[in-house]
Amino acid sequence: MTEPCHINAQRHVVQLGHGRVSFLEWPNAGPTALLCHGITSSAVTMWRLGEDLAAEGWRVIAIDMPGHGQSDLSPAYDIDTVAGIVGDLIVTLGLSGVAMVGHSWGGATTLALLSSDHPARAAVQRAVLIDPLIRQEAAVAPSWLPQFSRGVGEPPETTLPMLRETNPDWHPCDYHWKAQALAECRYEQVAGLFLIPEDWTLAPRIGRVQVPLLILLAEPEYTIVPPVVQAELQAAAPPGLLQMQLIPGTNHNMLRGPGYGPTYAAIRAFLAAPSS
Repeated sequence: MTEPCHINAQRHVVQLGHGRVSFLEWPNAGPTALLCHGITSSAVTMWRLGEDLAAEGWRVIAIDMPGHGQSDLSPAYDIDTVAGIVGDLIVTLGLSGVAMVGHSWGGATTLALLSSDHPARAAVQRAVLIDPLIRQEAAVAPSWLPQFSRGVGEPPETTLPMLRETNPDWHPCDYHWKAQALAECRYEQVAGLFLIPEDWTLAPRIGRVQVPLLILLAEPEYTIVPPVVQAELQAAAPPGLLQMQLIPGTNHNMLRGPGYGPTYAAIRAFLAAPSS
């Protein structure tokens, strides 16, 4: 049977201190874009963004985040541990002049790395956070676990009908790759995020970011960045470095379905703009 969806990228696996990290690479001679997916997704679910950026000349690396795809679990589940793993990969690959793009959990990971003391921070030139996870309350987060762990570890024949029913406007390959991502995802990594036993927030740490930063927001009824957090980010950000943009007609899954077009247009415009 012919594979209905194909990704024109190379699969690589590197061994880091904690274990294996797998990633897809669209090789090019241009600058590097590093893509970090959200919880229960994987590098393959970034297929459309990866291919479009590669067509623009970018060398694109899409990571299987810890406990997802073909990457090993992280030794701890807090955002800084996960960000450290992404940073270790950047250093191991010898990357420089990187543009990071992170969605949801991947956006939190990107912001955590950019506001850390990790040496990889110096390799990042700009970043896009797509409806990022900025804060989490320990009293509330566990209630989200049943929703976000639905389908984790289950085969595509089980999850594809669910995905089609709940997301009727997705691209056919979005269903295909999300189902694969769910099958490969480890419950321990997902639960580890939602069961962190203390409140945490990255909003004040945005003041430590030293590169241009774009935050893309879904429509108000769908975004996971509420107005109070948006205000905290604006207040704490270094002058002139933060742009915040609402993408009309989108929900939290801004890289899938009809919201992909305007989301990609915003990413493309920001990455093409000269650094200040």
